Amino acid sequence: MKAILIIAHHCILPGAYKGFEEILDQLHHDMPGTRVASTSLLDLENDLRALLREDVESVTLLPYLLLNGQHTKNDVPKVVARLQAEYPQIPITLLPCLGDWKEFAGMVVSGIRNAEIRNNVIASPVGAKQSISSNSNFFSIELNLEGKNVLVVGGGRIALRKVKTLLPTGARITVVAPQFDPEFESLQSADKVAELSRRAESASITLKTRPYEPLDLRGIFMVFICTDQPTVNAQVSNDARARRILMNNACDYLDGDFIVPARMDFGQNIAVTVSTQGRAPSLAKKLKQKIQTEWAEGLEQVEKEFYES
Repeated sequence: MKAILIIAHHCILPGAYKGFEEILDQLHHDMPGTRVASTSLLDLENDLRALLREDVESVTLLPYLLLNGQHTKNDVPKVVARLQAEYPQIPITLLPCLGDWKEFAGMVVSGIRNAEIRNNVIASPVGAKQSISSNSNFFSIELNLEGKNVLVVGGGRIALRKVKTLLPTGARITVVAPQFDPEFESLQSADKVAELSRRAESASITLKTRPYEPLDLRGIFMVFICTDQPTVNAQVSNDARARRILMNNACDYLDGDFIVPARMDFGQNIAVTVSTQGRAPSLAKKLKQKIQTEWAEGLEQVEKEFYES
């Protein structure tokens, strides 16, 4: 079995490895039978040695780096030479860093052109507004969460708002945080759950007063990240993505798998949602207020006439 090991910088910021993980997924898909793995510059020696101890016939290393600097010229080659001497029977091939690939310049130009097409960027004088495409990568959908396990990481006001939004769905909600906003305690009562939930029989809230642990994701269908700690957010994000769990990051909407639009209920069966694709929450709030003020009576009348006809 051949192996590919991709070397990247170490980073804890949420979403930092999104594009990197897409490349790994593509390699897994397009090169079946090849062992595809990743490592950081800090862990290279340990991870490469562990890979060489497996039943592999060769290893190809790719420095996922743009500049041919200290790491690619000195640090990585020294590690490769040292381990090649330890395992002479297994060929180790070190590829150039991405910035030295002949194809790289063309990839950059192509990417810029595609971005301009997607965003419909039009050259204009300084100070003039640019035309921005309304295209979005988000797919609007309504999920049935009744009886499903949902994790909320964080105990502040943002987490509290998420929980209040989730309760009407009938989800089984677990909230993990070292400390909680005082209002969380009142939400745990059966009467309060019944008051806020349209499906009180399946809805529940469990509070765990401690830091997040990876095992909290066991059996979870969806997770909401609502802390102000970048390190915690990054860990939850990476753990959820590794387990293929749907994830929403309140601090970085681009890092998550989905966003939650502003929702309004009218009458018995009408729901209206407003979204600005995560780019302008304050605008979504303003639109919601306008719709609630100006549309409520009309929508309820339309529903009434529909059922009476």
